Amino acid sequence: MNQLITAVEIIKSNYATKEDLAGIKEDQAVIKSNYATKEDLSSVKEDLAVIKNNYTTKEELATVKADLDIIKSNYATKEELATLSGKVDVLASNQQALQANLLAFQAHAVENFVTKAELSDAVYQLTWRMAGFAVASVSATAAFVRYL
Repeated sequence: MNQLITAVEIIKSNYATKEDLAGIKEDQAVIKSNYATKEDLSSVKEDLAVIKNNYTTKEELATVKADLDIIKSNYATKEELATLSGKVDVLASNQQALQANLLAFQAHAVENFVTKAELSDAVYQLTWRMAGFAVASVSATAAFVRYL
C-alpha cells in the first residue's frame, strides 16, 4: 500500500490538477492580452518600414541642415539682392556724374587752354611782330635823328 501511495504522490507531482490548469489558463489569457502575436508584430514591422521610408533620421536631418547652411552661404537672399541692386544703382549714377564732369572738364580745357602746336604758332607770330616793331622803331629813330 505504501507503494501505491508513493505512486499516487509521484503521479500528483508529475501531473497538473484542474485547478492548476485553470490558473495556467488565466495566466495564458493575461499573457495573450499583454503581448503581441506574430501577426501583430508583422503588421507593426510593416508600419515601421513605412514610417522609416517617410521620415528621416536625426543624422539625415543634420546632414540636410548642413547642406542648407552651405546653400544659404553661397546664395544671396532677395533682401541682399535688393540692397546690392540699390548700391549698384548709386554707383551707376555716381559713374554717370563722373563721366559728365570729365566731359565738362575736357570741354573747358579745350576752350581755355592751348596745345603745344597752338602755343608754338602764337610765339612764332609774336616773334615776327616783335621783329617788325623793332625794325619800325629803328627806322623811326634813324629818320628822327636825320631830320633833327
